[in-house]
Amino acid sequence: MSRAKYDPRLMENRTTYTRRRAIIATSSLAASGALAACGAPAASSPDAASKNAPPKRVLFVKTQATELKDNAWRDTFKLAEKAINVIPELVVEPAAGFYEKRQAEFVAGSANADVTINALNQFLPMGLRGMVVDLNPFVKREKVDTSQYYKADFDSWIWKGKLYALTLQAGGEAVMYNKSLFQQKGVKLPTKDWTYDDFLAACQKLNDPANNFYAVQVGQNTVQYMMGTFMRNFGGNVITEPRDRAIYADNANSLKGAEFNVDLHQKHRVAWTAELLKQIPVGKTPMRVKQAAMEINGLGSIIDMRTDVGAENIDVAPPPKGPGGIQQARVAGNSWSILSLSKEHDASWKVLKWLHTKEGMISPQLIAVSWPPLVWAADAPEWQKDYKGTRIHDVTDVWRKAGHNQVVIPEGDPALMLMNAPIARAMAGEITTRDGLKDGQDKVNAVLAQRPAEWKL
Repeated sequence: MSRAKYDPRLMENRTTYTRRRAIIATSSLAASGALAACGAPAASSPDAASKNAPPKRVLFVKTQATELKDNAWRDTFKLAEKAINVIPELVVEPAAGFYEKRQAEFVAGSANADVTINALNQFLPMGLRGMVVDLNPFVKREKVDTSQYYKADFDSWIWKGKLYALTLQAGGEAVMYNKSLFQQKGVKLPTKDWTYDDFLAACQKLNDPANNFYAVQVGQNTVQYMMGTFMRNFGGNVITEPRDRAIYADNANSLKGAEFNVDLHQKHRVAWTAELLKQIPVGKTPMRVKQAAMEINGLGSIIDMRTDVGAENIDVAPPPKGPGGIQQARVAGNSWSILSLSKEHDASWKVLKWLHTKEGMISPQLIAVSWPPLVWAADAPEWQKDYKGTRIHDVTDVWRKAGHNQVVIPEGDPALMLMNAPIARAMAGEITTRDGLKDGQDKVNAVLAQRPAEWKL
């Protein structure tokens, strides 16, 4: 099934919250298998009587994506309805205020959905407040083979042994590049073994600032994302293993990696700065308007690049190797979490489990995700055909063997903003890299020092 050619069908019975409340009011809440609102899932499988019961309805709520992707989820849920004794339905909401709405519902003691989409900067505050269910009892009960997931991504959703979410899409960091621009200037194409020296040399040959062409854009250039990869690949550290203290400003190798990154923007001037990016049309990127030869970012952006530049011109490489041969990449995605106040924990899990079977995964779901959460699904012909002729396996090998996703912390966005704001000033040339690292580290550590004992690893 081609994601590019998929023709979404308009599905019947589009769910609304009004309808959901009616379902909650009339459904059989007194069923013998009902769970306590905030309790853990039962250790045993549902009994035979429940298998013969009328199908449960499970409501999934997610942030709005493209119509193509949202309808792909609806089509996938229609297939699930035929395969299992559960009827999954979908509600789509605007991204603005999405998580605040879930929190308000929880405080009010209500659950207007059973399963919510989740993000790495949101799930831990929700999990530690008891808003979402620990999925590990389900995983153990069903003997789920967790080795089939990208380890860095799967482990991201765990805190103190509790799995607060099941990944719905993975994927990670890559260097996407326009082959035709490399070839026009006689620049050697990136390889899986290239180094940061190779990368800088290519940038300098490709760069043409007189024509408003800068070789590379480093997207999501923050400590938890791409800046963190530069630090790690230069042999540095970012945060302690208990994730309770940032240490990157005290590490000489972290400083070298960060300085290399900043120098791309300020010293060598081969990278698009935040100020320069204001020239790019809204909704576009330098790569997409052919004003850059490379973009370091999550691989999900490759779809739009193919459309604007031509699929035949786009290829991928892993992040370069650092001076000591270290080669890592940020691996991350989104997930589904079962809301603790839902009355349908078992039915919700049944849908999540089915989504990761072969029947469920190799379905319209492939259109809805940026990268499959399971390694076997990402290697399937139905997915790989869109990457035919590319070096995608060079990238995914790094994801599997050396993915990183360490800066996932309970303090969430407020702490990350404190960490990253000073680095953004260094990227803009307002302060030194060393000062940016030190300022961010001090500010975030002041917050991490206040972490409650029950949150600590």
